[in-house]
Amino acid sequence: MSAPFGAFAPSPFEERVRAAAHRLPANDFGRKAASALLGAAGGRSGRAFDVTLFGSQKARLHPHDNICEKRVFLTPQLWDPAERALLGAAIRDFGGQTFRFVDVGANVGLYTLFARAEALRAGAALQAVCVEADGDMAARLRFNLEASGASGDVALFECAASDAEGEVRFSVNRESRGLSRVDAAGALIVPARPLLPIVLEAGLDRIDAMKIDIEGHEHPMLDAFLAAAPKSLWPRLLILETSHAEEDRSALKLAERAGFLLVMRTKRNACLRRQE
Repeated sequence: MSAPFGAFAPSPFEERVRAAAHRLPANDFGRKAASALLGAAGGRSGRAFDVTLFGSQKARLHPHDNICEKRVFLTPQLWDPAERALLGAAIRDFGGQTFRFVDVGANVGLYTLFARAEALRAGAALQAVCVEADGDMAARLRFNLEASGASGDVALFECAASDAEGEVRFSVNRESRGLSRVDAAGALIVPARPLLPIVLEAGLDRIDAMKIDIEGHEHPMLDAFLAAAPKSLWPRLLILETSHAEEDRSALKLAERAGFLLVMRTKRNACLRRQE
């Protein structure tokens, strides 16, 4: 059994270093300064840290082997700030209703925890679906949901989101866990499911926002979902990782051909809106 949340709290000195890093500017200078502070904050120690994120959510972070956990641990202002601003605005503008969020390639649940924090801040409820193929990451995600009291708001599916039901080979990157991916040469075999039956099993009747980050497997998964799902289930806001896409297999181009409108592009992601 995992130690309870709080068992791995940062020391007072580490918290002071983190607080200083949180004040760094969100630019190249901030990134370089953060790298110099990482060791003092404990981020190179190889241990986990129990911290509060986004004002209200609790997570056990492992900054030594996962870049997104490292970034949120030390410099959350450098972690997808434009994408999160767009998602946060969508939640705030929703009028306090239940916001449906689907997180494909959920990792340790940071996007979902952010969405939940924004929903709580806006006086709205959250109904979320997380899909994560890496068993270790799914275990971290489950712990974070339980620590945050979010288990009742989030349905977790431990599988790879793909274009067909079955199994796929999966490669785990133990130095940077966020880079683990579906890979024909992978050593692991994990269950795979199309996204539509996952969404239906979770009981969603609409998707207000969806984030897809599955390390190059976005195109086949999204292609199958758009072909099978009624347009009423297409996400209103789509945050799509594009840094691994090949030009002829671009999930971004697929979404645009389906009628999604590109509203923002960052170094790693594209954000699109469904045209009503």
